Amino acid sequence: MEADAPHASAMVNAPQARRSIPFLWVLAPPAFLIVTAAIIRLSLGPALERLPADYTASIILESDSRFRQTPDAAFAAFHQEGRRVDQVLSATGDVAIVQSHIDWTTDTGQVNYQTTGLYGVDRKTRQNVAGYGDLSRSGQFMFPPQLKGVADEVWDPYYGGPRHLAFDRNEVVDGLTLAVYRFTIADLDETKTYDYLPDVPERFGVGTDGEGFLWVEPVSGTLVDMTDNGHSFFVDPATGKSIGDFSVWQARYSARSKADLFGMATSVRLRILAAKIWLPVALLALALAWLGIGLLRLRRGARPRAE
Repeated sequence: MEADAPHASAMVNAPQARRSIPFLWVLAPPAFLIVTAAIIRLSLGPALERLPADYTASIILESDSRFRQTPDAAFAAFHQEGRRVDQVLSATGDVAIVQSHIDWTTDTGQVNYQTTGLYGVDRKTRQNVAGYGDLSRSGQFMFPPQLKGVADEVWDPYYGGPRHLAFDRNEVVDGLTLAVYRFTIADLDETKTYDYLPDVPERFGVGTDGEGFLWVEPVSGTLVDMTDNGHSFFVDPATGKSIGDFSVWQARYSARSKADLFGMATSVRLRILAAKIWLPVALLALALAWLGIGLLRLRRGARPRAE
């Protein structure tokens, strides 16, 4: 009789082992799906929002302009094309060093203006970081993904100083809902920028005013369009007052650049939404469905059969 005890114990444990296997298959897949959803949401999502270490971008602008070299000269009207190129030179931790170049060229090929600067940029917030770059700058260099609230300042190579921002409206353009900001810049000292002009800075200083609008796709943080109306003027150093404009412009993104930027904004937006919302939600829904169906089957299988 004692010899039959191990055999009887095995017979008792065998049904328990068989029951644990279906129960494991009910719990394990949902657990895996939930962990996968968390990894995608917490790791892949932020990675897509981070400024890449190999980031580069090129934008073409157009402008209708008037220009003269001295206060007494006549204005010459012309069309010109601008080109802005941004490239990350190095990235350490959360800060990237970005070289940004912009130049303006007339239809005849004459370069009217160009500048190159180094910017320290926070890879998460896209803000200028103090202590990096060739100047100590504030505000946004670019707009961040998941743009919320109101950015109040942007400082990029388009102007030699910060532009003040005010949220204006939301606008649907080509199927995208965009946040539209109005910017202004007033009495910006650009004497050093225009020191190639006669009598600058010997007799005159230079000031610049400008205003316009920025269209930003808020999920991707992509600036998809811009308009800018501005003028630069000679300044009497003794009084600080303007003695006449020498450069007046109406600038905008080119149609090709706008199309490219809209396409990029749409693509980045879809990837971010997929990583941070759609895929995690789909995986969680699948986990709950698997768990519910599995528990229901276990419950049905556990019901005693009628004799």
